[in-house]
Amino acid sequence: MSSPLFADRVAVARRIASAPHLLLFLDFDGTLASIVDHQAMAALAPPMQHLLGTLARHDNVSLIVLSGRNRNDLQSRVGIPGLIYGGNHGLEISGPGFFFVEPAAAAASDRLQDLSTDLAARLKAIPGVLVEPKGLTTSVHYRLVSPADNDEVRRIVHVVLAGAHHLFQLTGGDMVYEIRPRVNWNKGAAAGRIREHLGKKDALAIYVGDDVTDEDAFAALADGITIKVGVTPETTARYHLDRQEDVQTFLEWLATLLSASLT
Repeated sequence: MSSPLFADRVAVARRIASAPHLLLFLDFDGTLASIVDHQAMAALAPPMQHLLGTLARHDNVSLIVLSGRNRNDLQSRVGIPGLIYGGNHGLEISGPGFFFVEPAAAAASDRLQDLSTDLAARLKAIPGVLVEPKGLTTSVHYRLVSPADNDEVRRIVHVVLAGAHHLFQLTGGDMVYEIRPRVNWNKGAAAGRIREHLGKKDALAIYVGDDVTDEDAFAALADGITIKVGVTPETTARYHLDRQEDVQTFLEWLATLLSASLT
């Protein structure tokens, strides 16, 4: 069971103040940006973008944005140079002096494109459904689908996957099905690879995320400060924030702590 983050702010502040370096991992949709009806409409609010820029300028902070979005799409929406960006749940990562694409996922990308085309053709008769190919993964969004059609969306997704010879796996998210290559890689593995690349063994990791895909990272970074956005009974995160809007409050508090440590 996670604890409310600000109920333990003294202990959290003490850990942050004593850390020689911070690895600040942030999810995008539902964490930095509000969930919207259509994924293409998601945007980083100017105050949040300014705040991230402020945090990124601290010498003792490495800022990483890790998302299910395509890396190029993610980078264009955040719009801050010099960060580390992990797209497709960490299957592709780039940053200063760092570029990684998970090899098995890259090898399966052509087969995934064929599967995405098949899905789009089978689902086109259902109003509101959106198939989003993202290169290394594919999302099937059904937020705008009538509840009466949800079972049919699920049935078609499972039928198409059944013909893929176990090359891909299906996970669920917030009104979305995520189709990913069946590889031993997730946000937790990506966070570990980024931590290894940065080479800061004594750094304190802070991870903030709202989605079920963030649970792998919460588990991998259990020695850090892990924060679930939204109150859910089942999470491996140590702390939680009630709402997406509270993320900005937390990051403003963090920026104040960091500024105080410099004076």
